[in-house]
Amino acid sequence: MTDLPIVEATTPEEEPVSGKERVLGTISRLLSYPDESYGQLTELLYILVQCELPDAAKKISKFGQFVEQCEGVELEEVFTRTFDVNPSCALEIGWHLFGEDYMRGQFLVRMRGELTKYEITESTELPDHLAHVLAVLALMPVDEASLFSHACVFPALHKMQKSLEKNQSPYRHLIWCLVHLLEHYYGASEPWGENDEKMLRNSDAFPGQNGPRTPGKDDPLRSYPMPAPSCGNVEFVPLQIQYSEPKNLPIETSGTPGGRLK
Repeated sequence: MTDLPIVEATTPEEEPVSGKERVLGTISRLLSYPDESYGQLTELLYILVQCELPDAAKKISKFGQFVEQCEGVELEEVFTRTFDVNPSCALEIGWHLFGEDYMRGQFLVRMRGELTKYEITESTELPDHLAHVLAVLALMPVDEASLFSHACVFPALHKMQKSLEKNQSPYRHLIWCLVHLLEHYYGASEPWGENDEKMLRNSDAFPGQNGPRTPGKDDPLRSYPMPAPSCGNVEFVPLQIQYSEPKNLPIETSGTPGGRLK
């Protein structure tokens, strides 16, 4: 995966990178396929948060201990087992919000529009991959980022966290840290899955909760609407396998949560 703009070094003539951009950029790299810089990125994340968020730093330290014990191939295998072959921990937030429903296609278009808007280079991952999502969040105005995180990001992260805790995955520490950081930036979130009644009562305040909704209740797409018409014509992509394949797709997946762009 190519480096995202939010973690690249700046020259004196460029705008300085904010602390939030650097923190979220570092986490986005740690949620991408491991490379030789993985250990250094973990150390950097610890340094960036240890003064302001000591509880998060403790979780990063635990994650760092796991990284130090792994050799390159072992770390890659753990990453793949955790995120690529386990749908409940998929790194694509649209999968957690919509599954294979056609609305995920709309959400992918929405996220591609955000990547274009903020001039973020797409990798081979889908537009709703957390690496892309965090890059977008880092550059959004605070009010819009707060709405986006509560409508779409927190519900997906809480679902992932529940599964990671159940499996005692070392990545549970990193996702816990991410949730804690986003709450620090955008306010407390609503835990997912406490019970259906609670989710229904909070569906207006936290419309991204992926659970039972009464007819007409808000959902992430309506809470976080499609781009303005200035973005050009968009084409909604059905993800159900029983659909015939349309021509000239703007986004095509391989039929899995993390299907690669083609």
